[in-house]
Amino acid sequence: MIVTLAQHEFTSLLKTGKIWKLLALCQCILGFIFYSLMEDYSFKSQQSLLENNGSFGITEEVIHPLFAWTALFFFFITPLLATHSLTQERKSHTLELYLTSAISSTQIILGKYLGILVGQLFLLLPVLIMPLLITLHDRLDIGQFLSGIFGLILLLSATLSLSFFIACFSKEPLIAALVIFVTLFFLTLLEWIGSNLNPGLQWIKEFALLYHCKNFLSGAINTRDILYYTVFSGTFIYLSVFRLHKESDYRSGK
Repeated sequence: MIVTLAQHEFTSLLKTGKIWKLLALCQCILGFIFYSLMEDYSFKSQQSLLENNGSFGITEEVIHPLFAWTALFFFFITPLLATHSLTQERKSHTLELYLTSAISSTQIILGKYLGILVGQLFLLLPVLIMPLLITLHDRLDIGQFLSGIFGLILLLSATLSLSFFIACFSKEPLIAALVIFVTLFFLTLLEWIGSNLNPGLQWIKEFALLYHCKNFLSGAINTRDILYYTVFSGTFIYLSVFRLHKESDYRSGK
């Protein structure tokens, strides 16, 4: 049932056309960023040859910042997808059909979560293809490239789980999307708070979303970072299921 719901969720995204518009937007914005990074890298390479300085890696100069920009870009995309899946369906009373059916809250959340996650990966495809163009003329650090992809997927799964949890409380998609974005921005800001304010607050940045993704972008796979995203995603998926289960019990009069 979970796989069926996931397929239905992803198919509905394709049919509504929303994901195609987001794909076009993703291709335009991130494509322009990739072009700008390549232009900047070419200029630095020429300057380095003229000044006889040591060479620097294209993966660190282009792929790392491209993936960082991609992570920030999806902070805007994820709230839209999450609210489309839950808040919009609650507003149109479609979610009530799920809650009054024999499908459990766990199956509903996991099915929708996996469907939207597949949609996110679909949007991520052009970003993964663009760096491969570098291999036609230059050498790409495949290890760092794959590590960056892994980190992005973990980050997307974490932000989506939080977005689902917040979307479970609202009937207005715009309000829910705004609250999700503000929350994601705050969780990103925690790294700056921990680094630039009181030295005794250094531990705060451990809870920042992007902080744990930096190691992956640099090519280092750390067990602590994997554990952070796994626990983060699992916690908010569980809370989403719990919230939806309570709503289902309320509607059934339990």
